[in-house]
Amino acid sequence: MRQHGLPERTASANGHSSHPVPDTHLNPTMDQFMTNPAISPASTAQGSIPSNLAAQAANPATDPCDLAEAAMPDLVFGDLNQDDEDWVRGHTITCNYCANVLHSLEHVCSVLDECAEDICENAAARRPSATLCLGIPEARYGFMESPVGDVLVAASERGVVEISYLDHTGRYESLRELEQRGYLVYERQQTVEPVVDQLKEYFTQQRQRFDLPFDLGGITDFTRSVLDRTVHIPYGKVQTYGEVASAIGKPKASRAVGNALGRNPVPVIIPCHRVILSSGAMGWYTGGPEIKRALLGIEGVSYAARESAAQVSLGIEA
Repeated sequence: MRQHGLPERTASANGHSSHPVPDTHLNPTMDQFMTNPAISPASTAQGSIPSNLAAQAANPATDPCDLAEAAMPDLVFGDLNQDDEDWVRGHTITCNYCANVLHSLEHVCSVLDECAEDICENAAARRPSATLCLGIPEARYGFMESPVGDVLVAASERGVVEISYLDHTGRYESLRELEQRGYLVYERQQTVEPVVDQLKEYFTQQRQRFDLPFDLGGITDFTRSVLDRTVHIPYGKVQTYGEVASAIGKPKASRAVGNALGRNPVPVIIPCHRVILSSGAMGWYTGGPEIKRALLGIEGVSYAARESAAQVSLGIEA
């Protein structure tokens, strides 16, 4: 049986100190696993992944240190069940030798993991982007579920570039529109998660303003001026197309304003649902009238009551 604790040095015939020669009659140890690829935990009595280690260690003919060392690779790689992991770690509390072996193995694996991560990060940093090589902006997209149906969300380096209601505009049509605006599109769900999180907060009435930049690349100057004005309409309030037209210095362009809002690439964040007809009717909306009504409802706008009041003020009988 091995003496527990730090390995002791012995004196050789020439007077120099050396480590004791390992007993090759014992079961395979960690050193043997790491130096002889032909020997692995799969060749031990336990099988490829040791199990029920506490019961095996209770056998007087079993060296618990050999058992613990044979199980350590599986422990480090996360392949042991919880009971066996608890037994190995409990054993290392009372056995300084095995504690050092496990610590050394975990340290080596940690260093290798860090090296692999550095290699991946450096490779990604060295990879030239399409924007750098071709001058084409990239848009990464993902998806989310919402009370108004499934939504496609895309973002570029500058900000949110697309929000599409997939029940109204299909996935491929939305991506094709992005490409027509000059973007190279990739699916990257993780990239759009910050946008998804804020949209979820809006839909659950936990957010009234978005802290997100948006990218209106590929949009005409007139449409951009309409959207820049629309984004300032407060939560829970509405304005008419004519009021937006007057605000941008085009008082006779209410129809053009409606067309521009119909091309809004980032609805909800740029709240074109807050713009209605002067008659009180909702007017057209990129996702359909039911989505527009639902968004106004989220913001506490009782649209039926407002529409009725507007019609009365205009002398229109219900």
